[in-house]
Amino acid sequence: MIAAVESYLALRRAAGYSMRDADRILRSFGRFAAERGDRFVRVKTILDWARRAKSAERREALVRKVALLARHLHAEDPHHEVPAYRIFASDPFQRPVPYIFTKQQIAELVGAALRLGPAGSMRGQIYAALLSLLSATGLRISEALALRLEDVGADGLHIRETKCHKSRLVPLHPTAQLGLDRYLRRRRTLAGDRVFVGITGRPLRYEKVKLVFWRLLAVVGIDRHADGPRPRLHCFRHTLAVRALEACVDPRSAAKHQLALATYLGHSSIASTYWYLEATPDLLAKISRGSEGFVEGYAR
Repeated sequence: MIAAVESYLALRRAAGYSMRDADRILRSFGRFAAERGDRFVRVKTILDWARRAKSAERREALVRKVALLARHLHAEDPHHEVPAYRIFASDPFQRPVPYIFTKQQIAELVGAALRLGPAGSMRGQIYAALLSLLSATGLRISEALALRLEDVGADGLHIRETKCHKSRLVPLHPTAQLGLDRYLRRRRTLAGDRVFVGITGRPLRYEKVKLVFWRLLAVVGIDRHADGPRPRLHCFRHTLAVRALEACVDPRSAAKHQLALATYLGHSSIASTYWYLEATPDLLAKISRGSEGFVEGYAR
């Protein structure tokens, strides 16, 4: 099974797919199936493997990933079994309500990151710089972790071949540029060509960053298990999108503002940007005031 998984991943990459998330998931399944001695994809094995995930939504997502592999293999050999969808999660998929960070919460998270040990190491500055960049640019966490030193220039960040196979230039606010430059000067003591590395110079891994992020949430008193929106690293991207619209002076220019935001976030369609928007009191109040002004002007 491991060889079949690797062959499938190689074929998909050759077709232009990045497979950054799928490779980890499918290799995990391949190892699980190989330990059972499976020569073909078995639905029972898929379900037993997926059941290790904590939520029904996550288990369903894992089944869908392996189903793509199974259909590919089944086309050549019908001994491979293809699982059905909606096995674990029977309800239609619903967009998770994003957690919108306040400026104070972001400042507290960055401050808590700076206090990370061990004492005398760069670890705190690395995580503080990462969280600061995520909040200032709305980068996907995968984009931030993939940044190389050569991708940082005077005109911003060169984001290479990310989701939808697009590259883009992300300009930085002068304060963000200043903070990143200051971090990079200190980072020279570490090895590696990635912008964000561990204290040994090895690239930071998403799973490690997520664990540190959870720890920082607890330090600043944000409950990631509370009812309602739950904070995730991806919520920095949602927060940037919402705050950008809140900063729009004239609500009537929101459409143009959203188009610029879609370009900045690297979306191929403005419809993708709508996914990141969330109603906030400030945003609704500004829309209300703009609508009242429009009606009053029309009445005159």
